Order: sequence, then structure tokens, then C-alpha cells
Amino acid sequence: MLSVGRILEGAFGLLRERYVAVAVWTGIYLAGNIALMLSFGSMFGIATNTAVATDPSAVIGAMIPVYLISFVMGLVGIVLYAAAMRAVLRPEAGGLAYLRLGMDELRLLGLVILFGIVGFVLMVGFMILLGLLGVGAAMGSQSSGGTVIVMIVGMIALFAVMLYFIVRFSLAFPLTLHRGRITLGEAWRLSRGRFWTLFGAAFIISLLMFVLNMAVSLVTMGSYMFDMMAAAGNPEAAAQAMEAQSQSFGQLGPMMILSSLGGAVVAGLWVALSGGSIATAAKLLLDDEMDDAEDVFG
Repeated sequence: MLSVGRILEGAFGLLRERYVAVAVWTGIYLAGNIALMLSFGSMFGIATNTAVATDPSAVIGAMIPVYLISFVMGLVGIVLYAAAMRAVLRPEAGGLAYLRLGMDELRLLGLVILFGIVGFVLMVGFMILLGLLGVGAAMGSQSSGGTVIVMIVGMIALFAVMLYFIVRFSLAFPLTLHRGRITLGEAWRLSRGRFWTLFGAAFIISLLMFVLNMAVSLVTMGSYMFDMMAAAGNPEAAAQAMEAQSQSFGQLGPMMILSSLGGAVVAGLWVALSGGSIATAAKLLLDDEMDDAEDVFG
């Protein structure tokens, strides 16, 4: 039977049993983080250089590597997420950290693009509707209070609806990997009546990752944050703090390595726990469905 405890047991079991694969995923993120930090350092250097910051071509040239590396890391993230799910659904697959580059990953990319397009269209449509309701509230009242209330309630409703559909369709990723085809209907059917269980497991893992991210940020960027707070109202001091930060991250020094390593560890854990948890949920539901079929047909 599906439960939050069993989902988390499977996710953390992946960490315990496939720690070599998790280490490989972390190493891949480490390489990407170092490349991204170096490109960020170049961008910060131009932003703090008044002689170059006003040159649009120089600014765009410094931003292109950041966006390019971020895009590549997004694609790499899909490959690693597939590897984490594969480790649960096909533990016999083996290979280097369960990594593949084939049709499974292409189908998952297509699923991400599909959800992104549908989500964007629905969000735009909802925002248009929300804007019309806000205008109607403004016309029907003498103050702007009604418009503000409508907008706040509408944004909360949008968040709740998006969260509901994300959780209900979350099983589409492991099922697509398992079936070898993009699977939406089965994901919706299997998640029926299990929203709170799936949400509870995802919430616990997300909360854990948030705490770890905050810890890494405090260790690696705490001094910069304190310097920026101390420089409030003093543009010159803020510029000096930003320049010092860009110099520390623009070169392969201890701070950049520590920050990249901390971020990579959190990212590796995120891939293992999030991919492992949703794959565990799908596996448990598929096993339960098979048991039910055996009870009926023998």
C-alpha cells in the first residue's frame, strides 16, 4: 500500500544502496557548477566595471555563456533524473550510474516541454481572467481594496491549481520511463485518491532540500549577504562588496570550489531523492495493481 513512509524509504534506500551512482551524479553537477560560477564571475566583473557595463555588446557577450551553460545543465538534469528513476524501476540495468542518452531521455524531455507549454498557456489564460475580474472589482467599488483582494485570492487559487495538477501528473515521468512511451492517462488514474500521499512525500523532500540549500548559502555567501546589508544606503560600499564577491567566484579559488561542491551535493541529493521517490511511488502503485489483478484472475 502506498504511504509517505514507504515512498521516503524507497528514496533514501536509493541513497544507501546506490551511493556510487549518487556520487557520479554529484560529480557531474560539480563540473557544471564550476563552469557556471566562472561564467558568473565574468558577468559580475563586467557589471562592476563602469567602463564596460554601458556597452550592450559586452554585457550580452558575458551573459551568453551563463545562459548556455544553464541550458545544458537543464538537459543534463533530465538525464540524471532519468538515471535516478531507472535505478529504482530497472535496478538490473546497471551501467555507469544508470546513465543513458537515448529515447527514454528524449521522451522525458518531450514531457517537460509539453507540461511547460500547457502550463504557460493555462497561466496566461488565468492571468487574463484574473485581470478582467480585477477590472470588474475596480469598476464596482470606489476603492482599490477590492482589486487587491481579487488579485491575492486569484494568485493563491492559481498556485493551488498548478500544484494540484503537478502532483497528479507527477507519475507521468516514471511511467513514461517504465512504459517506453509518453504516459499521461495512466498517471492521472494511478494518482487518483493519492494526492496527499504524493504531496506529503514531495513536501518533506523539498523542505529537506530547502534547509540544505540555506545551509550552503549561509556558509558560502553569508559574509557577502552581511556586507550588502551593512552597505545599505551606501552605494560605494555595496559596489565594493559586489566586486569582492565577483573576484572570489570569478577564479578557481577555495570559496568557489566550496560553493560549487555544496551546490553539487545538494543537487545530487535532490536528483536521488526526488527521482527516487516518484519512481518508488510508481513502482508501489504498479505492484499493487498487479496484486489486485492476480486476486481477480488468479
